[in-house]
Amino acid sequence: MKTRRSCRACLPDPVEEEKLSAILEAGTYAATGMDIDPFYGAPELVVLANKDVPTYLYDGSLVMGSMMNAAAELGVASCWIHRAREAFTSEEGKQILKQLGIEGNYAGVGNLILGCTAKPAANAAPRKADSIYRI
Repeated sequence: MKTRRSCRACLPDPVEEEKLSAILEAGTYAATGMDIDPFYGAPELVVLANKDVPTYLYDGSLVMGSMMNAAAELGVASCWIHRAREAFTSEEGKQILKQLGIEGNYAGVGNLILGCTAKPAANAAPRKADSIYRI
């Protein structure tokens, strides 16, 4: 992850089939949301992004995903909890930002809880058929 950079000049050669399939399959294992009472007793981090940047939501989402992948690599449990946007548009949330000295046009992208898991992780559910379409 530390060496991955965006490529803005590609050769016309197609990506090898085996690599492409592995990349597409990885996308099917991305974290997905559930509507459950959040935080699960774990400490949390909040990712904020500057709304003046047109790609702020996507950039902040990539930050969240990268931190979750790093946590998994280090054996730390994680979970993306939504509601950061709502939390920091509230008067209480704005007051917290002010107390922290965070000024500007920031939006909450997500809350990330990190910790040691209290129970083993469940096995991944079978992937849905026809979730990848190639054109």
